[in-house]
Amino acid sequence: MKRVLLTMIGALLVASSSFSQGVEQGNIIIDPYYGFPNFGKSLTEQLSEGISEVNISGYGPAGLRVEYMVGERFGIGVDAIFNGFSVEGTSTDSTFNATTGTYDVTSNSVKTKASRVRVHARFNYHFDISSPDLDVYIGFGAGTNNRFYKYYENGSETEDASTTITLLPVSFRFASGMRYYFTDNIGLNAEIGLGGPVVSAGLSIKI
Repeated sequence: MKRVLLTMIGALLVASSSFSQGVEQGNIIIDPYYGFPNFGKSLTEQLSEGISEVNISGYGPAGLRVEYMVGERFGIGVDAIFNGFSVEGTSTDSTFNATTGTYDVTSNSVKTKASRVRVHARFNYHFDISSPDLDVYIGFGAGTNNRFYKYYENGSETEDASTTITLLPVSFRFASGMRYYFTDNIGLNAEIGLGGPVVSAGLSIKI
């Protein structure tokens, strides 16, 4: 993460008065990416007490950005961000039996699946950079914020525990990123930000 941040800061510092960035008006840029950390998975690992034989897995944050350059320095587009995790294990419950004076112990196989989907309208400002292969920008996004949960017990979904939860109906992202093109149309992207992946990287396809 420190290397990515230093690289982006360095790219900003080499900006010059000659406008020759890696993208131009009319370009369409497609950025599939993968990022980290997965905060939901990390939090679940800390809160899995009371469940034995725990298995926690997760994906993302991952996503796809599509941007259209409406001007030499301004781009608009869409940023779709996906992430999720699941935790499964064995839950053990004990119930006091008044007849026998002992506790009856039952074990159940449990699994929880959670996912989050954010779709942002995206606005980027592109800096004046002296390299024709490099594109450096800052961006702002705003859009939807949905979380989905499903709970399974002994292999069957429990309907009253499977739901869609939205704490806040909207989400936002502030980011700084860069793309480096090693051919006319193919390159790499990297971005740091808040409201989504802290750090992400992937391919960049310019049309």
